[in-house]
Amino acid sequence: MQLYTFIDWFFTIGSLGLAILLGVYVNGAACLLGVFLYFIYPFMMEFSYNLLSVREEIFIRNMPEIPIVYDESYNITACGIEKWHPFDSCKYGNVYRQIRQKVKASHFTPQMLSRGTFLYLGMSKWYLLKMCYSAYASTLIELPVFFLPGAFLRSCLLDSMLLATSGSIYAAKLALEKGWAINLSGGYHHASLNRGGGFCIYPDITLVVNYLKRCCNLKKIVIVDLDAHQGNGYERDFLHDSSVYIIDFYNSYIYPGDHLAEKAISCFEHVDKDTSDQQYIKTLQKDLETHLKDDMEFLIYNAGTDIMAGDPLGHCCISPAGIKRRDEVVFKWAQHKKIPFLMLLSGGYQKENTFAIGESILQLIT
Repeated sequence: MQLYTFIDWFFTIGSLGLAILLGVYVNGAACLLGVFLYFIYPFMMEFSYNLLSVREEIFIRNMPEIPIVYDESYNITACGIEKWHPFDSCKYGNVYRQIRQKVKASHFTPQMLSRGTFLYLGMSKWYLLKMCYSAYASTLIELPVFFLPGAFLRSCLLDSMLLATSGSIYAAKLALEKGWAINLSGGYHHASLNRGGGFCIYPDITLVVNYLKRCCNLKKIVIVDLDAHQGNGYERDFLHDSSVYIIDFYNSYIYPGDHLAEKAISCFEHVDKDTSDQQYIKTLQKDLETHLKDDMEFLIYNAGTDIMAGDPLGHCCISPAGIKRRDEVVFKWAQHKKIPFLMLLSGGYQKENTFAIGESILQLIT
């Protein structure tokens, strides 16, 4: 990945520099050669990268004391651009530091998985190519950064999300070994194998499911998605896969309103500002009791905190205590059913969420 990034920057700067030099010393028409190279080199880069990158086996060489997955590079600091966005792009580090104040045990630091591994797990080559262009990527992250070179956007933003996606897959491996694991990022539930949206670029939930099925021979997987928004990305990927059972609680009045993806949902519950903590927990317990079957082999928990009162995008009113109780209920049901459990942080768009997430995780691991 480091070599790919270096070559990416080299061709970006070189082609733009060539365009300027030809425009100054030859003529305006000649500078089009540099512009052409600027737009065409990602095709050559992606073709070479896809051709040369091989699938790698996923090993946990140094087993951590606690199965929490985190890397400082999860946090996005793009020269201040990230401050234009409603998402707290450094919440992962803040949650990690809050946990470390009380838990000193070692965690797991993931590495970036190879392109060959992502392709083996189903990622679309065409989609990855489109992500080389800021004009397309900016529509997914909903920031007006279309004027920036693709190399800058990848280095400052997309690589962090790709590393977090790798972290989700490593965390799934850890959960199989330890019984549970938490990735302090991920949960990009609006992304599918060939498209993104809603701040979600890489489909870590789909990739985890495909990893468990293709590499670990699991047959029955349940996704419990308690983010305030519909998990339409992975739902589109599993529209015709009955081995993936989906429980999705969300506010159906807000983004994305994907009616096609709704057909993949096995159990849906609407949540909004009128849903109290007590109603939410009671419904959750009832649905888990009804739908968590003994033959299910793995549980992916998308633990979005944008259902918390005051969140500008979730439009729900669950309290921090309700978040804590919610996570405890899902965790205990997984333990009761003896199902390996993977927790992903997903959405949450106010700084108050960070403390609630940290306190909830601490109750689960201490």
